[in-house]
Amino acid sequence: MQCVVIMAGGSGTRLWPMSRKSKPKQLHNLVSDKTLIQETYDRVVKVVPAKQIFVSTTEKYVEEIRRQLPQVEKNNFIVEPASKNTAPALGFIALAIKRINPDAIISTIASDHIVHNTDVFANTVRAAFKTAQKYPDHIVAVGINPTYPDLATAKKYLQGWEYQWNAAYYFFKAKSLLSWIEKYRPKTYKKLLQINKLIEDGGNGAVQAKIREIYSSIDEEQIENAVIEQKDFKNVLVIPADLGWSDIGNWGTLHDVLSNRFESSIISRGHHIDSDSENCLVYAGGKMTATLGLKDVIIVDTPDVLLIANKNKAQDVKKLIDRLKEEGKHLYL
Repeated sequence: MQCVVIMAGGSGTRLWPMSRKSKPKQLHNLVSDKTLIQETYDRVVKVVPAKQIFVSTTEKYVEEIRRQLPQVEKNNFIVEPASKNTAPALGFIALAIKRINPDAIISTIASDHIVHNTDVFANTVRAAFKTAQKYPDHIVAVGINPTYPDLATAKKYLQGWEYQWNAAYYFFKAKSLLSWIEKYRPKTYKKLLQINKLIEDGGNGAVQAKIREIYSSIDEEQIENAVIEQKDFKNVLVIPADLGWSDIGNWGTLHDVLSNRFESSIISRGHHIDSDSENCLVYAGGKMTATLGLKDVIIVDTPDVLLIANKNKAQDVKKLIDRLKEEGKHLYL
């Protein structure tokens, strides 16, 4: 069996104030009339049958995701007991799928990315599944050719396919992933097995509370740090792909993506009028937003927060979130 697990547990704080803990960016329609998770589902259902599509998330997002994706069967939700980043999450997913089919090839696909070249995406996923089937002792990753350097020293990375962005789309067998977690993070592995036994045995609310207690005690860590980037880990195969991909890292990135798509430097939504502005993104709220003579400005109007930012500083929105935390204004997070 080939199954796709849509990863939808992240909080997406870089697109604050639209993306919140209660409703992260994957649940918003940022680039079309569909939300990012709906667009993700539309891409993967072209590759595997609907019954083989799963969603990994936490309890607080289940209801909204079910509303947005009624096609996903109730039993195909893999609900993490807590949010602990991707290393515990992928281990939890591997055990869940292994209980259904020990020989399944698992693919984990982020729910909050933009992919323009959907046909290339489908062909890449098919190729990755075949590769993971042929090399079951490896993890297969999808590599994206970078389009711009982060630093001057990274310019050489643009010259060929030998350097790739990691799209964090992984393909693996459950048994293999669990063996790597056992090797590199034995404490995490032991706790995951304890949880798996409790799930297999079934039980009442007290058992569920114990599962949450154990899972919450697992170290929070990315799968890259825990396994893939270990010095002696050589079991990685990469499939390069030109997906027309973006992870929408911040409002500035979103402006760039939409500006290229619509060939306009002014990107707006809602009630907005402008004169003589350039290189701006305006997501207006219920009232009319008027802009005049602006350059490189991001404006995002939500019911309780208005963000006005220099586009070139959009990646620093985390500083505002940190300030809110410091001042105890958790209502706005």
